[in-house]
Amino acid sequence: MYNNDIYNFNDLPKSYWFAQDNNYGEFSNLETISQNEEFDVLIIGAGYTGLSCAINLSDKYNLKICIVDAGIIGWGASTRNAGFCCIPPTKLTINQLMKRYGKEETISFFKNCIEGTNYTKSLIDKYNISCDISGNQNYVLAHTESKFDKLIKESEIYDKLFGIETEIFNKEQFNKIGHSGKEQFGALSYKPGFALNPLKFYLGLLKAAIKNKVNIFHKTKIISVTKKSNFYIAKANNKKIKTKKIVIATNGFYQDGLIKQIDYRILPIISNIIVTNPLSNKELSLHNFKTYSPIVNTRNLLYYYRKLPDNRILFGARGDTDGSDKSHKAISKIIERDFKYIFPEWGNIKIDFTWRGLVAFTSKLAPSIGKIKDENIFYSFGYHANGVSSAPWSGMQLSKIIYGSNFGNMNISKVYKGLPKKIPVSSLRKIYLKFVYFAYQIKDYFKL
Repeated sequence: MYNNDIYNFNDLPKSYWFAQDNNYGEFSNLETISQNEEFDVLIIGAGYTGLSCAINLSDKYNLKICIVDAGIIGWGASTRNAGFCCIPPTKLTINQLMKRYGKEETISFFKNCIEGTNYTKSLIDKYNISCDISGNQNYVLAHTESKFDKLIKESEIYDKLFGIETEIFNKEQFNKIGHSGKEQFGALSYKPGFALNPLKFYLGLLKAAIKNKVNIFHKTKIISVTKKSNFYIAKANNKKIKTKKIVIATNGFYQDGLIKQIDYRILPIISNIIVTNPLSNKELSLHNFKTYSPIVNTRNLLYYYRKLPDNRILFGARGDTDGSDKSHKAISKIIERDFKYIFPEWGNIKIDFTWRGLVAFTSKLAPSIGKIKDENIFYSFGYHANGVSSAPWSGMQLSKIIYGSNFGNMNISKVYKGLPKKIPVSSLRKIYLKFVYFAYQIKDYFKL
């Protein structure tokens, strides 16, 4: 869908995370598939979903498991994201969820969302992953006065209907504990939630998978899948992988043409991140930026940001619709301009890092977990930029039905179950996206 620049599988993203001391080097000697192989389960995609699924399968069942990834290990979205462990992984409002799925399924969905956050934390604890956890809640920031009124109502629903612990801070209160700025009109906080270093978390899961004797091949792009009686043949690097079951865990980096039942159901959207140079205490005080908890605002084309442990500011926004390196540089300048508009006292702050990745949106506007009918092909995708909390949990849930081969083993909300509808006239996806962006820009301009 995008320019080939964004699918350069051999180059790691030039992100802040990879610039840190993260022990990545010890995993750089992973192999590329070099001979025909046979496994019980082949997982395509070595991100949070695939690793979590493999770890759970290897922990509980005596299966021979393989994970393959088209890129160099750590290439994908699991190491490119902002490290926000937040909810919910949907772009549907609470009212829309209730109208589509009913009250009980909506309550169950938010229960699962909280389970996802807690599951990510449990993996960190279980495998003793040092991933720079910061903050102990998430903030949703009102960028206009009218949005603050809506946050008050949302807080009441979170508390009374879903049992989620929330707190409301008006503009003056949040200025004392959070930050000031041109678009700061108060905030809602909810727990649980936190931020982490996504690459360090990823490497912790990778280490656990290797310890559990999961076979992992990077630089191994699956180019075709063929069914043969009761097994499948997947081809990569002129080699064949024979397997009983296949898992599609590629999320926003899925490329149409591999599995016909999944083709044209994902709308990959570019998300861009910039990171400043380390700020001095004096510079931080210009906007009274105190909290280390992650923040998203209420714009339709939202901004997300957080203070990093070394006092840099990470700031993210939706990217361009082209995908070329040239367009990335251009949109990064626009995002820097927007950042300095919101925080006008930081006009002279330098930007040290900028990178991008793909998040997966679907027609459901919610995640999809399940099994393709009459096939032993399983899938999980569509986290809508909330993969840190939802992808590891989804991988764990997926492991249940991979072994049992039916939905009965997966006690989760119907919101998650089943494939989204295909995007009509998929060749027009960029046009659809440009139209949505334009509509959102108009709404944001008029503060709707």
